[in-house]
Amino acid sequence: MRKIKNTIIFIVTVAILTMFCSCCKRSEIKLGSGNEGGIYYKFADTLSDIDENITNIRTAGSQANMRLLKDGFINMGIVQSDVLSEAVNGTGDFNGNKINNVRAVAALYMESFQIIVPADSDIQTPADLKGKKVSVGEEDSGVAKNAEYILNSVSLDYNMIDVCNMNYQKSAEALKNGSIDAFFVVLGAPCDVITQLSEEMDIRILPLDDRTISYMTNLYDGYYETVIKAGTYKGIDEDIKTVGVKAVLVASQKMDSDTVADITEMLFEENNQIKKRISFANNDTKFATDNIPCAFHKGAVEYYNSIGTAITEEDQI
Repeated sequence: MRKIKNTIIFIVTVAILTMFCSCCKRSEIKLGSGNEGGIYYKFADTLSDIDENITNIRTAGSQANMRLLKDGFINMGIVQSDVLSEAVNGTGDFNGNKINNVRAVAALYMESFQIIVPADSDIQTPADLKGKKVSVGEEDSGVAKNAEYILNSVSLDYNMIDVCNMNYQKSAEALKNGSIDAFFVVLGAPCDVITQLSEEMDIRILPLDDRTISYMTNLYDGYYETVIKAGTYKGIDEDIKTVGVKAVLVASQKMDSDTVADITEMLFEENNQIKKRISFANNDTKFATDNIPCAFHKGAVEYYNSIGTAITEEDQI
């Protein structure tokens, strides 16, 4: 009888513990990333490996993530800072379609504008792209828009170059076989496609002058001056001044504050783990919070304030 009683107590205890764990477990977090093989997808995959509640949702990228977040199909997403700015202000591609329910969590890393040419090319500045065959990324992609803005900064437009719309891998192959003269990349540096290309042929990255950088950063919200360090790729022996956008993790305003605070903390506490797969992942809270064109989620604010990183009132929900 005593044995039966102990068995019943054991079963009830296990049932209670199981129920308790089920109640404590967070619900699924759907994180919109990008195309497989891209850094957004790789970053989201890394986060899902660290936190089993995060599910990496493959999407078409920044613009798709903003719309999916607005419609409630995802809880979080990774987006370019310039796209984020347009979305929350209802400008550019989001003209008349302002997105109000998105909040910032953290800038994850800088995506640098990289204009790649053969080392022996006569193209020295973006203005020299006039009349050249140039891949500006896939049609309607973020890089295509970024490329257009760069060209505008040097008084060029798409009608003044021979435009090709290819993804990064195909662009690299085309540059290698001589079928194009240059191509645009907007990715964290170093990125795999340029690293591999630099091993297979001699390349250069076009620097941007101060006037072009000022034009870009003053005219378009979400753009920042940055530098591609010497040695980032084979044959790049000097620092390259350019502009970039921040890859920003955003969340639905409706997300639970404690959950968002936990994920924000994870980005920094597990940064060494993240850097094993994304070497340029940010671990600086100042970079993560400075000049983000969107109010921060309450949960993120709670984490930053707890470690002494002040978020101003206008940055909060």
